Amino acid sequence: MASEPLNQATYDGPNTCTILSNTEGVSEFRRKFVCVNDNLHENMQEHPEVLMLYVLTVIFIMIFLKIVTRPRRNADD
Repeated sequence: MASEPLNQATYDGPNTCTILSNTEGVSEFRRKFVCVNDNLHENMQEHPEVLMLYVLTVIFIMIFLKIVTRPRRNADD
């Protein structure tokens, strides 16, 4: 019994994009939106450095906005 490598994702079946593409009555906008979302998730699983860059960017923006929106100190006090 051979085990799969830990860094390899297992195949669970068709993704949501494939299912919606084969379903009639689904709007083009919804199908495209779901397909882009599935593609984004697959790419983030394959390239974790992109996810780390995203998290660092969000943290940087949070810190930047916290500093910018802080009330200014008056020298007259």
